Amino acid sequence: MNSSQAPNLIPPAGQEPGGPATDEIGPAALQAIPNARNTAGMPTPYLAIDVEVMARNLQRMHSFFRGRKSRLRPHVKTHKCSTIARTQIASGATGLTCSTTDEVAAMSSAGIRDLLLANVVTDRVRLQRLANVARDAEVTVAVDSTESAGLLSEAAKRSGASIGVVIDCDIGMGRNGVSAVDEALHLANVAEELPALSVRGVMAYEGHLVGIADREERARAAVGAFALAREVFDQLRSAGFAVSIFTGGATATYDSSGIDPHMTDVQAGTYPLMDNTYAGLTPEFEPAAAVITTVLTVRPLGRLVLNVGSKRISTDVGIPRLVGYPAIFGYVAEEHTVFTLTSRSCPAVGELVAVVPGHICTTMAMHRRVPGYRDGVLETIFEIDARDPLA
Repeated sequence: MNSSQAPNLIPPAGQEPGGPATDEIGPAALQAIPNARNTAGMPTPYLAIDVEVMARNLQRMHSFFRGRKSRLRPHVKTHKCSTIARTQIASGATGLTCSTTDEVAAMSSAGIRDLLLANVVTDRVRLQRLANVARDAEVTVAVDSTESAGLLSEAAKRSGASIGVVIDCDIGMGRNGVSAVDEALHLANVAEELPALSVRGVMAYEGHLVGIADREERARAAVGAFALAREVFDQLRSAGFAVSIFTGGATATYDSSGIDPHMTDVQAGTYPLMDNTYAGLTPEFEPAAAVITTVLTVRPLGRLVLNVGSKRISTDVGIPRLVGYPAIFGYVAEEHTVFTLTSRSCPAVGELVAVVPGHICTTMAMHRRVPGYRDGVLETIFEIDARDPLA
């Protein structure tokens, strides 16, 4: 098969990868948290995790990759928590994917050694901190220009570190990445000659396609988009580069990218916690996190006002979902979220309720400590230790 042709990677009809769909279990579990003994002593709004639901999500995803050529390299940008990351490694992940140098540093401090920074870094302060981490960990970083490779090389040389690079390919996001095979080969040749760098492979991200509602259409589009990256990878091998990494993918495409014969590392991120947006795309994973909030106001015609706003729940992607009560989302302000109830069932003023965020990755970054509950009882506190320490 020509490397530019997309292989047929559509899961068989009627088979849900990773286990049966369980839409109702996650929200039901989350509904128990507001009624829990609040031994965490935290005022609302706060983010909470049902640890049993999260464990089921981990098991479903990791069981999919068991015995496959491709490996799971989870993206820690979703949870920014080394405790959860260590659980992913213990469950069988080959290493971790990071978005920021702070995430790389936190994961290295937690003893995790195989780290991919799936982002271009050109800030010199961050580059030097990254290079310092690379003295003790195996760090691989995305580059998409000779300039970004040169800056990375300078920092690594100053620290006495060796850093691997993956050539970032733009396959439709219109963000970072090279857009042509010749450009990629030129960059690889330059990077390989720079001090303290070695070319380890290719990276691409099909993020512009992960929101396609139809699962088969999403899979076809995502696999087809990787044509450029496949061609770059094959050309690098033909040119004598010892490339061993072909990385990309997401929670919404794990079951198609994960069986691509080129793919070695799938960067699924959202699956442990999920959110209201991804729950509709991959229903075999359950929402495991919610913002616990207090009812401020209940008005005629079903208007419900909660004490959580855009400073504690993200509004950048998707809309939140009220747990336990049929409701239509209205809007999020700085300190308020408004729903309209669609049944006579109604929480009381002062009652605690749960709200599943539209986007868990950016919501998680707004919180520093997240209690974890099992069966409505506090079990642990997750420290969100991979946030920017200055934030």
